[in-house]
Amino acid sequence: MRKATAIKTAALAVLLSLSLTACDPPMPQELIVAQAELQIQCEEGDTTLSLPEAISDLGFSWSDAVAVGCETMTVTPVEETAVDPGLLLSEQSLIASRCTPFESVPIGIDAAVLVTNVPGYFEIYLDATQIVGIFNGTITNWSDPALVVNNEEYPLPDLPIVLPTEATASSKQAISDWISRLAGEPLDLSFIADATEPNESMLALPVEEGAISIASVSAATFAGSSIVAVVATPGDIESIIRADYEALLSAKTQLTSTLDGTSLKVTLDPSIEPTPEEGLTDVVPPYQAIYPVMLALCGQDNTLTRTAARFLLRQDSQGIMAASALMPLPESIRIEAIQIVVVGLPVPSPTATEGDQG
Repeated sequence: MRKATAIKTAALAVLLSLSLTACDPPMPQELIVAQAELQIQCEEGDTTLSLPEAISDLGFSWSDAVAVGCETMTVTPVEETAVDPGLLLSEQSLIASRCTPFESVPIGIDAAVLVTNVPGYFEIYLDATQIVGIFNGTITNWSDPALVVNNEEYPLPDLPIVLPTEATASSKQAISDWISRLAGEPLDLSFIADATEPNESMLALPVEEGAISIASVSAATFAGSSIVAVVATPGDIESIIRADYEALLSAKTQLTSTLDGTSLKVTLDPSIEPTPEEGLTDVVPPYQAIYPVMLALCGQDNTLTRTAARFLLRQDSQGIMAASALMPLPESIRIEAIQIVVVGLPVPSPTATEGDQG
């Protein structure tokens, strides 16, 4: 389905480019991007790429793709704790301590999830009001009667609830916004410190029994964590919303973006009606605690780093991401991110037909 879309886009770009000449008005940005997808921009040199452990395989896949597409340019994956890599893929708040970016753009979509360490329970069902009660201190034990309504078949143990001490800023904001809307009351997570270390996998593995933590779904999936299933309607197990592909894809259609110069802000607008993926008719309830993962272009501005970043934002590179724990960007946001990255790079020119006159 994604392949078919790419073929259609490329075909449209060829058709339109053949009809344009130097005397025509400037090409629309969408057409420029589509034209660029028909060729791979390369520049001689190597760029290092640091990714979170949970998606390290994605780095090697991208590196292999660059090696196939470019004879002289390479992208070398390095450990997630690396300082001053050429490119850094990270949650927004974890960038500043590791590099000073000259540009930073969204490159994928992640989500915030609640994970637990309750022995014998791989999945616990919590509605929004219960989640608020746990984090505001009203519910302090897993055996609290207030938690029975969604877990009657498997009564929870007499075990104190241990709250997290830190989480990434993006995951706190995403889960707080969504749960607050569902509960109709604020989920205040201000007492939880912003994480400063880049190892997000540790946040997905709460060590203490009875602990509940806030993590990214990519890290939780990688770690095999016990992820809380959110019950949209208390007592109605059929209303469960899990952070699975379909629910995240549904929420992704509610994203909006604002481009201000070289700053691209991505937010979720819950008033937007979610739509099904192209070719499908059904849409599932959205898991709305999603947020963008950023690609930081580190150090001094240079065309090699921009060229490598542009490669990672290609449509086929985003297709590689679809096999990881991250989700590709919505196409409109990908195009806006490319606009920022390609500043200073050669702009693909449309191919004129023989006999065109200016």
